[in-house]
Amino acid sequence: MAFGNGPLLTISVFFSPLTAEFGWLRGETAFGYLAGALAMGIGGIVMGYLSDRYSTRRVVFGGLICLGVSLLLLSTLSSLWQFYLFYCLMGGFGSSSLDVPLLANIGHWFNRNKGLAIGLATAGRALGQGFVPFLSGYMIAASGWRDAYTTLGLVTLVAMVPLALLVKNPPGFEEARTASRAASQAEHDEAYPLPPKVAVSWIGVASIFCCACMGTAMVHAVALAQDAGLDAEDAAAVILLIYISGFFGRIFFGKLADHIGGIRSYWLSSFGQTALIFWFVQMHSIAEIYVLAVAFGFFFGGVMTGLTICVRELTPLYMRGVATGVVFLLAWVGMGIGGYQGGLFFDLSGSYVASYANATIAGAINLMIVGALYVFVMRRKTAPA
Repeated sequence: MAFGNGPLLTISVFFSPLTAEFGWLRGETAFGYLAGALAMGIGGIVMGYLSDRYSTRRVVFGGLICLGVSLLLLSTLSSLWQFYLFYCLMGGFGSSSLDVPLLANIGHWFNRNKGLAIGLATAGRALGQGFVPFLSGYMIAASGWRDAYTTLGLVTLVAMVPLALLVKNPPGFEEARTASRAASQAEHDEAYPLPPKVAVSWIGVASIFCCACMGTAMVHAVALAQDAGLDAEDAAAVILLIYISGFFGRIFFGKLADHIGGIRSYWLSSFGQTALIFWFVQMHSIAEIYVLAVAFGFFFGGVMTGLTICVRELTPLYMRGVATGVVFLLAWVGMGIGGYQGGLFFDLSGSYVASYANATIAGAINLMIVGALYVFVMRRKTAPA
């Protein structure tokens, strides 16, 4: 999961060398991330369906091959349309195969401490999202962006593909899935505080605004730090600090969800993220930016863990892969919108103030939607039969 998710986020460190070499605007370059994020979201539904119906191992194996090939292709790009196409391949057929299927698979293995288990799995994801861009930054500084993409592609094909052979479903999974699929819609509706499809829609809409908030920072934090005077290596460390801190945040909020429930854990992590996002444009020294990166990363880390746990708590087993895929599609739509609007409003205004203000507004809308979901769920649970 770490290496499956990391390459998509390398846009943050490839941003400056690509715009410098090809003369692309920041908005149109960030659109490549939006395209890849949308492809990953759509691919996540397909891969979730395939993992629900067939073998998670096969999905992961094929996805790692696509991921490695897409990275090698990125090392050869010469035009903007190729950048969009290769990013769509990476997101839609590569990263999506390692995101939804593996998270759904991990959730099937645990009944006790399921929040902690998912938190640990997504913590590995966070490390990859931090370390892969960080190491890519050093590779770019050492030998250029083309060699960096080539190295990432070769590592994926040589070292990561064999790991797919270790993936398997838990004992008794097939029987449990068959029983879940055989249950009637009325039984499922009775077993959950609101109809599963309604729950997925509600969580998915919230995730758009939540991830639009975080996507602004994920795509533009390094460029913002460079604008503040940090060199390429120090600026790349910002995204690393966010994800290292996010490693602990994912574990913390995953375990917290075991005690207070997924919805409340998700709301608390979203609140911290929203409260801190605008401060990125107020920080100017390296110490200030690093401290903010650590604080923001801790809360940001709990968000995707919370989303995954909410889906698990509110949907039946037979549709959990597809449900996770739908929510992640909308989450990646939000991530893409956040990254794109960050570049667009920078191009329009010459600064990131409007971009991060928009991110704050998106975060506030998410908090209202999740708060309303929690109130509705609690009322349904306490309503007399």
